[in-house]
Amino acid sequence: LSLLLLCCLRTFVLISTRPPLPPPCARNESEGYIGADASWVRLKKALQYKTVSLAPHDYNKQELVDFVRYLKQAFPGVFRSPHVRHDIINKYSLLISVHGKNATLKPYMLLSHMDVVPVVQSEWKWDGFGAKESADGQRVYGRGAVDNKGQLMAVMEAINFMLSKGDQPVRSFFIGFGHDEEVGGEDGALQIAKELRRRGYNQLEFILDEGFMVIEGLMPGLKFPIAGIGVSEKGSLYLNISVRSEGGHSSLPPFQSSIGILSAAISRLEANPHPFIFDDLTANFVERISLDLPFPLNVVCSNIWLFKPLLRIALSKGLTKSMVHTTTAITMIHGGVKSNVIPPSAWAIVNHRIHPSQTIKQVIDRDIAVINDHRVKVEVVKGYKSFEAHPISPHNPKYDWPFQVLDKSVRQIHPTAVPLPMTLIANTDTRHYLNFTKHVFRHIPVTLHAKEVSMIHGRDEYISRSGFESAINFYYHLILNVDSNVNSTVPHTHSTEL
Repeated sequence: LSLLLLCCLRTFVLISTRPPLPPPCARNESEGYIGADASWVRLKKALQYKTVSLAPHDYNKQELVDFVRYLKQAFPGVFRSPHVRHDIINKYSLLISVHGKNATLKPYMLLSHMDVVPVVQSEWKWDGFGAKESADGQRVYGRGAVDNKGQLMAVMEAINFMLSKGDQPVRSFFIGFGHDEEVGGEDGALQIAKELRRRGYNQLEFILDEGFMVIEGLMPGLKFPIAGIGVSEKGSLYLNISVRSEGGHSSLPPFQSSIGILSAAISRLEANPHPFIFDDLTANFVERISLDLPFPLNVVCSNIWLFKPLLRIALSKGLTKSMVHTTTAITMIHGGVKSNVIPPSAWAIVNHRIHPSQTIKQVIDRDIAVINDHRVKVEVVKGYKSFEAHPISPHNPKYDWPFQVLDKSVRQIHPTAVPLPMTLIANTDTRHYLNFTKHVFRHIPVTLHAKEVSMIHGRDEYISRSGFESAINFYYHLILNVDSNVNSTVPHTHSTEL
C-alpha cells in the first residue's frame, strides 16, 4: 500500500508541474487571412516540379533552376522587398536573408530543401508530380508534399504574409533551401554554410529544419498527438560485411560456402539488436506524456524507477522502437555468379542509425563481437557518408529560450498536442550547420497519423489543406514569438493571421 501511495504522490507532483497553455491568439474572422486560396494554388504548382535527387551530385538541374525561378515569380513581394536579400548558392540552392530592425541581435535560421526522392509511378494511384487534388479539395497528392516542399512553401507564405502587411521583424534571420538534401547535402546545405561563414556569420541563435511532425497515435493508449521536436539526430554508419573463401563447382561443395558464412553473420546481427537505451530524453518523453494520460497509465509513466521493465516493452514497439536504440538494417547483399558455381566471395551492406549514447567505434566493435567469426571482414563503406550522432541541444522549456520559442509556437497552433524533445531517427541538412549553434531543432509543423508516416518517401504522399495552413501559421507565429517575450502572458492580437 505504501508503494502505491508513493507512486500516486509522485504522479500528482508531476501533474502539478504541467506547463500552462499559452494564451489563445485573438482572431477576427472578418479580417481573416485572405490569401489562403492563393497559397494552396502556389503549393500545388510547386509540387509539379520534378526536383529529383538520385545520387550525390546527380540531380535534375534544370528542374531546380525552374523551381527557383517559380519561387521568384510566385513571391515578388519577398524577393523585391528592401528588407530581403537573396542569393543563388552553387548554381541551384537558395539563401534568403531577412534583415531585422535590430542588427545587434544574433540571427537565426530556417531550413528546408527543394529536392525530393524519386517516384515509382507504378505504385502511385496518381501522377507523383501531378499535384492531384482530392475530390473535396482538402488534400493534394505529390512527391514532396510533406518532405519537404510543403514546409518550404509554408516558410515562404509566412514571410510573404508578414511583408505584405508592411511588417519587418526585429531579429534578422536566414532561410536556407538546399538542393540535394536527399543525397547528403554537400552541394547545397554545405555550400550555404560556407557562404554564411564567408560573410562573417559564425554564430546563429538557433536553427530549425525538417524533422518530427505532429503525430497522432504514436503509442497505444495515447489520446493526444505528440509534437516531436528533434533536439538530436541519429548518426549513420554503413558497413560492408564480406567473406572470401574457396570457390568451385557446386558438385563439390565445401562445408560452408561464402554465402553460408555471410548468411550466418547477418542472422546473428539481426538476432542480437543493439541494446535498449533509457537515456534522459527517453525518460523525459515518458514523464511528459504521463501528465496527459488517464489512470493507471499516468502512474506507470510517472514512476519510471518502478515500471522501467514494462516501459521498455511498450517503447520497443511501433515508431518509438527506432528512437530507443541503434538500429540495424541489411540493405544490400551480393553473392554468386551462376547457379552451379560456388562463389569465392559474398558481401552485404549494413546500415546502422546510431543512438546519441553510442559512437561509431562502439557500434563496429559490437558488430564484430556479435558476428564472432574471423572469416567475416567488417569495414566502413567508402563513398558513403558515415557520421556520429548529433549533440543534444538544450531543451528545458523553462530555461532555454530557443526551445521556449518553439514550444510556445507549437502549442499555439496545436493546442491539443504535447511538444516533446526527441531524437530524430532520420537525417537532415543540419549536419552541415552544427558549428553555428548548440540550439539545433528539427520539426515539421504538420499533423499526421502514425499510420500515414510511411507515405514519406513512399507512395501517394499528400498534405492536407488544413495542415498546410497550420504550417504557415506556425512559422508566422514563430517569427512573432522570436521578437517577443516568450514568457509573456499577454495575448497577442494579430487579427489578420491565418
